[in-house]
Amino acid sequence: MSRPREHHPRGEHARFDAERRDALGWRYPLRVRRLALLSLLFAVRCDSTPAARTCAIAPPAADFRLVTVGTNFEDSLGRVVFLRGVNAGTRSKFAPYVPFDFGNDFDGALAAYMDRAASWGIDVMRVPFVWAALEPTQGEDDDVWLSRYDAILDAAWARGIWTVLDFHQDVYAENFCGDGFPAWTLVDPPPPHHDCTVWSTAYETAPVEAAFDAFWADGSQVQTEYFAAWDRMVARYEDKPGVLGFEPINEVSGGSANDDTFSATTLSDFYAKWVAHARSLAPSSLVFVEPSGTAGVLLTTKLVRPPGDGVVFAPHFYPLVTSVDQVAPQMQMLADIGAQWNAPTWVGEFGAPDVLDSTLPRMQATFQALDAFGMSGTEWEYSTATELWDDEQYSLTDANGNELPVAQAIIRPYARAVAGSQIAQAFDTGTSTFTLAYSPSGGVTAVSVPAKAYPAGYDVALEGGCYDATSVPGQVLVQPDATATSVSLTLTPK
Repeated sequence: MSRPREHHPRGEHARFDAERRDALGWRYPLRVRRLALLSLLFAVRCDSTPAARTCAIAPPAADFRLVTVGTNFEDSLGRVVFLRGVNAGTRSKFAPYVPFDFGNDFDGALAAYMDRAASWGIDVMRVPFVWAALEPTQGEDDDVWLSRYDAILDAAWARGIWTVLDFHQDVYAENFCGDGFPAWTLVDPPPPHHDCTVWSTAYETAPVEAAFDAFWADGSQVQTEYFAAWDRMVARYEDKPGVLGFEPINEVSGGSANDDTFSATTLSDFYAKWVAHARSLAPSSLVFVEPSGTAGVLLTTKLVRPPGDGVVFAPHFYPLVTSVDQVAPQMQMLADIGAQWNAPTWVGEFGAPDVLDSTLPRMQATFQALDAFGMSGTEWEYSTATELWDDEQYSLTDANGNELPVAQAIIRPYARAVAGSQIAQAFDTGTSTFTLAYSPSGGVTAVSVPAKAYPAGYDVALEGGCYDATSVPGQVLVQPDATATSVSLTLTPK
């Protein structure tokens, strides 16, 4: 990175020339003086565009848990962590409730699925589960499904990918062409199916509203069973390496209630109870608090922040206006709510149909907004399956695992963990240039650099420290100089 040329007034030029003559020792022969002058000029030029210094950096050992500090995630070393990833998505909504087809080889399919995700350089995965998969028959958990869910979480962390457990529901249950709650929570449920291309309209139907009204009613037995199911999940996964925490419910509805009133009262009270209860059981686990489903469209909510530590604001991002130039101001609306909550903002879902030409630039703009506002998020979604849920076509890959064009948006460098403050990062999709600047605190900063982002390799420019691109595959580690007050890193394709 070059610095602007310094401009000196006339007197300053004279003083500089005198000091340079003294430094060179003007008593030497002319030829020696010329060589010395050339050496000095060369040194000045090198200082203005310094070569990035390499050094051996041992990756620091950090606990897998993260904490919330204001609007940041931080690791056990005090580094600011940025989470970039995907949802293990739509295929998880119906039997056998995993995000990929596997035939007779679950382990092999899981390895291929996770290896592909790791090749994108992501560091987090939101892993949906439906209550119908956990407890298909009241009082009987499905141990086969649980063992597969265990394996998914373990495989993610084996590749350095954190996980968030998300109880996923859409229009309450498969019986209403959705997913989530088990059929035994309903009275005389219709047969389950998932073949509705406009499934979200079912939220406004009488049976779905009635199901949610029953869930939110005082003394609800379904809500009691729901808390008991979550108690079992929290107990099973609170100490599993890589699991950051729990998301109580996806895109929840207030049934027949007014959404603003529901969010300000019933839902706020529910989350206050949920957070206090979960944190009492698992005080080191985070709780990802999602507003109602309409908040992801309107980008506003009346939800009140639950009391206590470890709370993450976890909205979705599916705005009505979808032009690329509106992405940043729309995302800022969510970031502002997180700032009001004094909590990290994690955009749990954002995405668009993979068949649209506009989807790739929109997703690129969304990741750029995450960088600009210091937010985290997971794109919806990543499944490898021949059968689609309600004909939803949002996956980053096809059924065979081949990357679709939209996958290019997630294959990008980003700061994974920064040992410092005043952090600014950006990735220019036109030039594939990544920049990171921060005020160092002395520790090691880790930047995710997936090989797929730079298939021909990349060049490094660095001021204020040295770097190591070999000790951790797919990462650039940066160690600041002892006297550095700022660090600036630039990656460009070869």
